[in-house]
Amino acid sequence: MLRFAIVLALLGHVAWALAGEPAGIATIVEGKAVVIRTLSTLEAVEGVRLLADDLVHTGKDAFLRIEYDDGTTVDVGAETRLQCNHPARRKFEQPGMYLLSGWLKITSGKTEARHSPAFGSPRFDVLNIAGIVVVHAARGSGAVFVEQGTAGWGDRQVRGATAFTLKAGEFQSFREDEAPGMRERPAPDFVAAMPRLFRDALPRRFAKFRDSNVVAKSQGTFSYAEVEPWVDAEPAIRHQFVSLWRSMTKVDAFRASLERGLSLHPEWGPVLYPPEPQEARSSLAPVSPGPAVVLGPLGGPSPQPAGAVHH
Repeated sequence: MLRFAIVLALLGHVAWALAGEPAGIATIVEGKAVVIRTLSTLEAVEGVRLLADDLVHTGKDAFLRIEYDDGTTVDVGAETRLQCNHPARRKFEQPGMYLLSGWLKITSGKTEARHSPAFGSPRFDVLNIAGIVVVHAARGSGAVFVEQGTAGWGDRQVRGATAFTLKAGEFQSFREDEAPGMRERPAPDFVAAMPRLFRDALPRRFAKFRDSNVVAKSQGTFSYAEVEPWVDAEPAIRHQFVSLWRSMTKVDAFRASLERGLSLHPEWGPVLYPPEPQEARSSLAPVSPGPAVVLGPLGGPSPQPAGAVHH
């Protein structure tokens, strides 16, 4: 049944891509990188197509480049977790690409989409990208550097805050419990930690793989540890995985882990402990007692109603 579910899910993604979803191509892969697609973990190799909502995980010292046919490129640094979509795609008017943690470099292409390239993260959004933007996001901290062009920056922790535009060379950063601050150039520690290949102007390789049909090797089903950061992400992100990974509750280790951390993802409660069907609740409902009956001299009912008996 699990294999059957995987096949159906994969076919669904293929149909979605053929229906017009722009599929990116992994054109450079260094080190270990995997793609989580529905219930399967795939090895990221050069030439593999990345479909809408794929989860990309890169390992230590890894680098992955994703290219689109409109010239847009997305470079992914080491130890990064990214929900991959074309940066111009939207979900309910929110950015479709989501950086949970790690390093990202986006070069905008000549997209004809209705929206400008953008992406979200737990603390901030980067909007209206027109040029090259380098970003790092971690628990409690983050930074955005506009290498070329312009980009909007919006603080998600300030209710009603208006995004403002960063120009080429400007650097916006924040640390936990500190207000964001803008500089005219990137901080030295940001530059020192930046992935090595982010510093180079790498040639595009989309044409090399445009007509290829590279099949990613499956590494089986993921473990709970591999997706735990997504299961415990902010509500708007993690809710999508309840229906997508519902069948994983039949895997004992996965279910046990969900139960232990249920306070961090309460939306899994009805899946783990479904309510009783209505029919079962009705059959167990207590029967309402009828009117009281007073026994007569021979054990039969008295001709008088109970309320009329006098002692």
